[in-house]
Amino acid sequence: MKAFEKILTEERLSYVREKRKQARAEGFLRAEDKIGSAAIASLKRLYEDFDERIYIWLAGLYDGECGAFYYSASARDTHLYLPDIESTFQALKFLNTSGMIGRGEGSYVMRLPEFLRRGAVAFAKGLQAEDGYFYHLQWGRDISVSRRGRDLSWCKNLLREAGEVPNYPLPTDKGADGKRSPHLPEYLESLTAFRKYLSEMDLASDSYRIGNIFESTSSQITAAGEEYGRVLAEWFISGNRPDNGLWQEGISYATVNGLMKISGVFPHLRIRLPHAARSLESAIFALNSDERMKFVCEAYNPWAAIINIMKANKGEEGDSELAGLRSSLIENAPALIDKTREKIAVFRKPDGSYSYFRKMSSAVSQRAPVAVPRTDEGDVNATTICVGSTVRSMREALDIPAIPVFCPEDGELFFELLKNVPKVKKTNYIGEVFPEKPSYGEEIGEADA
Repeated sequence: MKAFEKILTEERLSYVREKRKQARAEGFLRAEDKIGSAAIASLKRLYEDFDERIYIWLAGLYDGECGAFYYSASARDTHLYLPDIESTFQALKFLNTSGMIGRGEGSYVMRLPEFLRRGAVAFAKGLQAEDGYFYHLQWGRDISVSRRGRDLSWCKNLLREAGEVPNYPLPTDKGADGKRSPHLPEYLESLTAFRKYLSEMDLASDSYRIGNIFESTSSQITAAGEEYGRVLAEWFISGNRPDNGLWQEGISYATVNGLMKISGVFPHLRIRLPHAARSLESAIFALNSDERMKFVCEAYNPWAAIINIMKANKGEEGDSELAGLRSSLIENAPALIDKTREKIAVFRKPDGSYSYFRKMSSAVSQRAPVAVPRTDEGDVNATTICVGSTVRSMREALDIPAIPVFCPEDGELFFELLKNVPKVKKTNYIGEVFPEKPSYGEEIGEADA
């Protein structure tokens, strides 16, 4: 973009690169006593893959007129596609996780430039309907349960972090009379209906997809009443296998993907994983696996699962096996970091972004169209997973201080780029309706950056 060329001078880039190098060096030094020089050397190799191309690409997906981000370049350039709240929330949180807005008091959203914060808040509020949920113009209300649940969470979190209130009560809010919202899903109308809903799902064969549904809707379930949370907890616990700590037979990316989603609900339900040591063992096995990856989350999910296990079983007394596995994780950190770098590298694009599949972005997100099918491009979800969520989960799993990917000087450059993003012009016309759902699979992964 010509507008960017005037900003991205060699002098400016040299300056931010030097500042970034200094910030990283300080972070590596703080972490070395925890995990040793070999693991730090592996982290340095991983960080070398992350440079300013990432946020230059991300800036190009910003729509200044509506204050939100597109999922991908093909969506930005193509008629029918519009920005979405998931991509916007992921982009904003990435600024915090990556170090671009530095540290400070209060919410990270309040530390964003006013134009960016106000734009995102206005966009989120503009999505809300009278039933309390948030719907996109391009998708309407005929969306999946997980799509609706996730968009509720993104908007709820963004508004809370910004110190704002929604236009209408949320479906997870209680009324002034203390009663639950009338807009919760039908399967939450009674415990009988909820148990029937659970009985129609087979965790033993499809734990990732089903886990994704409940991770996306857990706040609605507990909003229906504590007893609904207890029923869900009992259902999850009863299905957890003692041999591998998973919900399916065997240890593979697919079964550990399910662990990642389901274990993410356990801290919300305030319950412990019944076979935590086996769960952790399975997650570490997946980190080491040479199984061919189908999509980018399979490098991230084991790290995220480890964090979920630790959160759910924090303070577990007398579990020496779990503690031993945690120690083993740190001992094997150099190999695990190198393996993760190797896995995500195949998804990297020449512009520094990452794609959900090896050769293309995912055309759908929770069954909603977000990119032109089979486009060889990076996307916000995959990029924030690789550069934000994976690195953050890795750091938390190894219990080391934050090592910034970028620095505030990178952030200043990024915000300047956003202010100079050209008005979006749709140059690609594909018809009056979105393409049929692609046959190569559906994205159900998630990054919270």
